[in-house]
Amino acid sequence: MSELKQLSPHAIPSALEKAERYRLLNEPAEAESICLDVLEADPGNQHALITLLLAITDRFSKGYGVSDTQAKEILGKIKGDYERAYYKRNFGRTPRQSPARARNAWMRSLGL
Repeated sequence: MSELKQLSPHAIPSALEKAERYRLLNEPAEAESICLDVLEADPGNQHALITLLLAITDRFSKGYGVSDTQAKEILGKIKGDYERAYYKRNFGRTPRQSPARARNAWMRSLGL
């Protein structure tokens, strides 16, 4: 079986645009797959990490059996105190939850 080719660096911006479109189309698994391809080519790509985090949390509200372990790992890779705090605050929020309730649940899960 032949190996898949790695995404080229100049293809990354268009790949991330596609990932965002898949999220908007409520297809988080496809967005997640694209982000993982981007991160294989550029492991520190912050745009890919944030899009991946959002795609994973999108899957929480759809009732998929998704663990928050991967999301917590990705959150730890996001650079910048503000960005990390912003995504930590909004982590796991579902349309049925108020922002305060979602934040409290997330903070409890972190032991804060």
